[in-house]
Amino acid sequence: MKLISKRMMSVCGAGLLGLGFLSACASPPPVPDDSFYRISPKAENPGNQALDGVVEVARFAASGSLGNRPLLMSNRGSNAVTEYHYHFWIESPPILLQTALVSYLRSSKVAVQVVTPELRVTPNYTVTGHVLRLETLRGSKPAGLVALELSLRRERDGKIMVLDEYRIEVPAAKDRVQDGAVALEHAIDQAFRKFVADIRKSPL
Repeated sequence: MKLISKRMMSVCGAGLLGLGFLSACASPPPVPDDSFYRISPKAENPGNQALDGVVEVARFAASGSLGNRPLLMSNRGSNAVTEYHYHFWIESPPILLQTALVSYLRSSKVAVQVVTPELRVTPNYTVTGHVLRLETLRGSKPAGLVALELSLRRERDGKIMVLDEYRIEVPAAKDRVQDGAVALEHAIDQAFRKFVADIRKSPL
């Protein structure tokens, strides 16, 4: 067996240290933590009860990326929509908006009861929703943009009492994801407020 000289050991050691240094320099930056966002719109000034019966709120319809949990962003004047990395809704938008609207209708005192289909009761009215847009707008005028189709149907005769598209844009404080999410919550709140106002105005 041949003995390794001290000089050779020194050279090998320096080489290994150099490889370690290069490996450390080449290591990727730490991955950002995931952030999750909820929406909690709540009617501040409940009005008189408008619907004498049970209202059932169905899960919202949403196609493509609108049904996914990553937040969406776009630039003004562009048709391109991108999903954020590391920024997610706490639930998928169809469930998130259904839950939020149930809470909003209950706090607005618009009906005797507001339920979801999981309770398996026979409703007097049914609310359905379709997500058309739900995204943050980036650039010099950042904002949250929501567009929802909302309807109220009377079950005894199938009559559509309310059907409209509610498109709301709310400015964001800064051009950041967090501020865009806050603006989206305010936009959803305004859309729900207009929907309840239309319910109260409809000939029931």
